Amino acid sequence: MITVHHLNNSKSQRIVWLLEELGLDYRLEFYRREPTLAAPPEMRDVHPLGKAPIVEIDGQVMAESGAIIEYIVQRYGNGQLMPAPDTADYARYLEVLHYAEGSANPILLISMMFPMFGIDNPVATGFLTNAVKLHLDYIEGMLENRDYFAGDRFTAADLHITFNLQMAQASNLIGDRPRMLAFLDRVTGRPAYLRAIEKGGPFDLTANRR
Repeated sequence: MITVHHLNNSKSQRIVWLLEELGLDYRLEFYRREPTLAAPPEMRDVHPLGKAPIVEIDGQVMAESGAIIEYIVQRYGNGQLMPAPDTADYARYLEVLHYAEGSANPILLISMMFPMFGIDNPVATGFLTNAVKLHLDYIEGMLENRDYFAGDRFTAADLHITFNLQMAQASNLIGDRPRMLAFLDRVTGRPAYLRAIEKGGPFDLTANRR
């Protein structure tokens, strides 16, 4: 049995989505953010970092979104949600899968936090503005002449990077990038995504910006 330690309005929502896409059985343990928006201390009883997502699979506790997604797809996917490893699409798939957390997430998270904490340093803000534009232009460019990031079908890389784009959308950063907006409409209309929202609870990243 897979247990997802699920924090509201967090990255653990995409693990619920992944499990719905694969049609796997799982159990949800629900946690709610503190008034400060931090994860509750109880999550540290499950994993020392106390952050979402955390999963338990056959007694093994795992954190880190990218690692969890890659592990579940490799172990349970039977070829679903990933290109064949001997194709060029697989290299792109791995790149996007790890880019979402490794490069894109820190910049977009900081851009969400600056207004939350009233940070208005001109040097830092200027750097951040340029970095956000660089990454969002890069993401928009990856969708040129394609519906998905790694090949002609939906993969776990699309699922993983969706959270980043939702974060950018919640911070009003996407602007005039039609491919990105069309992608978000496309993937958030998937039946598995809608089931994940129904089971995981309301999902609104704008609530994390107050």
